[in-house]
Amino acid sequence: MVNVSENFLSTPHGRIGCVVCHGGDKTAFDKDSAHQNIEAVTSDNAKAYCSGCHEDIVNQYHPSLHKTQKGYLKRIENRLGYSIENDAAMMGKFKAECGKCHGTCGQCHVQRPTSVKGGFTNGHVFGEPERDNNCVACHGSRVGEEYLGQREGYFADVHRYKPGGSKCTFCHTGDEMHGDAGAADYRYLVQNAPSCEGCHEDKSDANIYHQTHWKGDAGTTLSCQVCHSQPYKNCNACHTGGAGITGSSYIAFKIAKNKFNIRAESAKYDYVTVRHIPVAPDTYASWGISDLPNFGSEPTWKYTTPHNIQRWTAQTDTTGTNGNCYLKCHDQKEYYLLSTDLFDYEVDANKDIVMDDKVPSSSF
Repeated sequence: MVNVSENFLSTPHGRIGCVVCHGGDKTAFDKDSAHQNIEAVTSDNAKAYCSGCHEDIVNQYHPSLHKTQKGYLKRIENRLGYSIENDAAMMGKFKAECGKCHGTCGQCHVQRPTSVKGGFTNGHVFGEPERDNNCVACHGSRVGEEYLGQREGYFADVHRYKPGGSKCTFCHTGDEMHGDAGAADYRYLVQNAPSCEGCHEDKSDANIYHQTHWKGDAGTTLSCQVCHSQPYKNCNACHTGGAGITGSSYIAFKIAKNKFNIRAESAKYDYVTVRHIPVAPDTYASWGISDLPNFGSEPTWKYTTPHNIQRWTAQTDTTGTNGNCYLKCHDQKEYYLLSTDLFDYEVDANKDIVMDDKVPSSSF
C-alpha cells in the first residue's frame, strides 16, 4: 500500500476498512473502477464521515473558530460596517484566502494541513496533533518561532522545557481546540482557553512586584506578559489577491491600555502587551473593497499573549538597581505604545489604547 503504514491496519480506523470512510468499490480489480465515487479527504465533511463515531466532538467542533475562522470574518465585517456572511461571491473570496487555513479533523489528527501541502504525518495512523507537523505548520511564523526560540538573540519559552511542555496540547487541550460549543467570534473570548493563573495562582503573593502589579489596586495591574514576555514579531500590511504580506515584519515589545473585548480573567488587567497586525484600509482591494469605511472600529495593535515567556526578562531583571523595576521598565519609553508609533491611517483605530497620557514616571 502506498503511503499507509502497516501499523495503521491494527488501529481502530484501520480495522473498519477503507471504503467505510472513503467510499469506492473494494471489489474492483483496476484503479479507475476502485476509485469510482471515492472521497479522498473525508474530514472536509466531518458531519457525514466522522460523526458516526465521534458525534459529540463533531457537533462541538463545527461552530468552533478552528472550523469557521469566524474571528477573521468578524474583524473584516466590523471594519466594513456590514456583514458579508450572506454574500456568496464575497464569502467565496474569503474562504479562498483568509479562510483557507481553517482546520479539519484530518489536518490535525492524520495529515499535515493543506496550507503546507498536506501529507500523512504517520502513515495514516490517527493521533494527537503533533507540534511540528500540525500546530506549528499553521502557527509557525509567530507562535512557533517564539516558543521554540528560533529567533536569533531570543530564548525559547520557558514552558518548552517543562514536563509535557514540548507538546502544544500540554496547555491547549482537545476541549479548547474542539471548541466549547459556543459562538465566540474572537479567540480571546473562548472560555476554556488556558491562562497563566490556571497553573500559577499561588504565586500572586510571591514578591512585591506580583503584589503590586498582579494583585494591585485598580490602575496598576499588568498582564503576566507585560513583565515576562520577550520582544515578538509584528507585521505591516497584508493584501488579498495573492499579494500576502506587502509590508515589513519587525521585532518589538509594546504595552497598551487594556480596552479589549476579552474574557473576564484577562480583561481585569489595566495594561497588556499588544501586537501590530497587518491590516490596512486597502487590504481587500482585490475583492472590490477599495476602502474600509469603519476601519477605526478595531485597533490595529491587538491584545496578544506571546509564546516566549521567561522568568527573567529585560523588564524583570533588576540587577544593579537595588530592586527598583522602574529603571528597567518605567524608564524604557520604547516599551509603551504611543501615538508616534502609529501610521496616519490607524491613529483613530488605536486612540483608546495608546499610552501617551499613561507612561509611568521614572520613579516611585
